[in-house]
Amino acid sequence: MSRKPKAHVSISEEVALLELQLQALEIIEDILRGTDPAEAAARDSLRRQVARNPGQPQRALLVHMLSIRGSNFS
Repeated sequence: MSRKPKAHVSISEEVALLELQLQALEIIEDILRGTDPAEAAARDSLRRQVARNPGQPQRALLVHMLSIRGSNFS
């Protein structure tokens, strides 16, 4: 099985990704700190996405947001 070599990532691109991940983590933490019982299902959904996307909080948050759009969570 042949693997593609990883594309070179510049320092500025790496910093931008880390900043995005930090912002996503802060948003996730804010949501999970919530205590409103009406939002419990949405928090559970977000926890599942975080578990399914380790090391990719921005992806977990995006998938969560897409999954709750138009659902009964919002």
